Amino acid sequence: MSLCRTIAGCVAASAAVVALTLPAETFAHVVVEETQPPRGAALDRQPQRVAVTFDEPVESSFGALRVFDASGERVDAGDVERPADDTLAVTLDAGLPDGAYTVTYRVVSVDAHPVAGGYSFTVGEAGGASAAAVSELIESGTGPVTEVAFGAARAVGYAATALLAGGLAFLLLVWGPGWRALAGAGERADRAARAFERRAASLLAVAALAGLLATALGIPLQAATATGESLWSALDAGLIHDVLDTRFGDVWTLRLAVFALLGVLLGRRPVATRRLRRRTFVSLALGLPCAYLIVAPPLAGHAGAGDDAALLVPLDAIHVAAMSAWVGGVALLLLAVPAATRALPPQERTRLLAAVVMRFSAVASLAVAALLATGVAQSVLQLDSLADFVDSAFGRAILVKAAVFLALVALGGHNRRRTQPELQRLAAGEQALGRAGLVFRRVLRAEVALMVAALAVTAALVSYSPSAGAQAGPFSGSADLGPARLELTVDPARAGRNELHIYLFDARSGAQYDRPRRLVITARERDLDIGPLELDVRKAGPGHYAVARANLSPAGDWELRVRAPVSDFQELRAELEVPVR
Repeated sequence: MSLCRTIAGCVAASAAVVALTLPAETFAHVVVEETQPPRGAALDRQPQRVAVTFDEPVESSFGALRVFDASGERVDAGDVERPADDTLAVTLDAGLPDGAYTVTYRVVSVDAHPVAGGYSFTVGEAGGASAAAVSELIESGTGPVTEVAFGAARAVGYAATALLAGGLAFLLLVWGPGWRALAGAGERADRAARAFERRAASLLAVAALAGLLATALGIPLQAATATGESLWSALDAGLIHDVLDTRFGDVWTLRLAVFALLGVLLGRRPVATRRLRRRTFVSLALGLPCAYLIVAPPLAGHAGAGDDAALLVPLDAIHVAAMSAWVGGVALLLLAVPAATRALPPQERTRLLAAVVMRFSAVASLAVAALLATGVAQSVLQLDSLADFVDSAFGRAILVKAAVFLALVALGGHNRRRTQPELQRLAAGEQALGRAGLVFRRVLRAEVALMVAALAVTAALVSYSPSAGAQAGPFSGSADLGPARLELTVDPARAGRNELHIYLFDARSGAQYDRPRRLVITARERDLDIGPLELDVRKAGPGHYAVARANLSPAGDWELRVRAPVSDFQELRAELEVPVR
């Protein structure tokens, strides 16, 4: 009973960690490097066009760049131009009046992550952009239902890949050699083999169907995520076509076809059962499609998008293959092997299970070593420092995944040290499984529960950006300041000297808010116990303040506190957090 309580505790603790520590917010790779006109520019006359340049190429299909006037009406021509792979531009209507204009963008990076943002500039005399409209335009995005559904679709896709690829590895490396332990059992051995193969074929067919449905659902979910709309709004032929025209779309379309092919091959149970006995069929007809399922995640995710793709893609593929061998093997041990053992008398049942567990233990040991090695290598390449394990969502997700991994290793170690020797002893003495079989099944169930948690964390991990990929660049943020809306730009948001621009807009009228007598800004880095430091704020125009030299060093999350006295009795306050790299 103590082992059961320990296992239950591991499962509950892992589930709680997954639920509580993963942040809901996601961060994309793309960072704005340059805008034309510049952020917060005060122009004498209107520009002919607006352009935004990013730090990496963006997908053309979802490149949305829009310009709005103070009333929230669009003033751009609508057709997005692409002067370069990393630049979007749009032509403005001619003869625009003086006032403030807001630029918004929503793009998708090459690793399928959407990022949205915006900034303002003014033309001629004072005017303003509606702060409410700016907030709505910049912060629009998918809701939690879409985000959870997309995460679930990813997790199901990973589980299907693990069952198919790992299941086939189990057939080739574990079941075939283990079944030979029944040499001399005659018809009983054949009956056990047929029972296992029927169950294995059914499980793999269900996995292929689940992967097919998850992939098919993932395509419109990616459209919803990329456009910031609901799933129902994203069920549009044009948007689906746009998704299919991206790198994500190429990878997932082929993955959809592979799942469909495997479903057809495995769906006809009598045929599939006969073919599972043919080593050539398993190795080629099923193995080659499963090889693509293994490389699909790195091709569509972080690994295939960065400068280190030549190194990260193979590492990630090995990681997925090792995960599949472990997860798929445990699943078949729990769900398919019992169908074979039930067809045997007690002594032969023990002999078969001991032989299969021995073979799988060797495979699982190699898989654990590969998972550990590739996981460490990926962390080194994708995280800048040890602090990123705590400071970034990507790093925290890795820590959760590592905790689940360690719990799995602990359970596997229990099997290797206690269950496996006991099975060998029983098999040598031609004894029945007894309590050893019951304990083994309980441990396998706990492993499956933890593996489900690991797949859920992996699905969440895909939606976070590694800190190594989140390059430093201009930071923009906004906050409420009493009746006004404060918009802040910090350039370059790197450790050292930075330039700050602060714009105040009336929340109702959208006009530039110029009531404060002055603006007082202090900077503080709480974790390093630095500050508060008062910055030298100069008024640059109506509702516009600037700090020419703000020394934000060292890197960290700096807290800016803004105080704006508007009378002898009233002072407006706001706080913003600025990540400095």
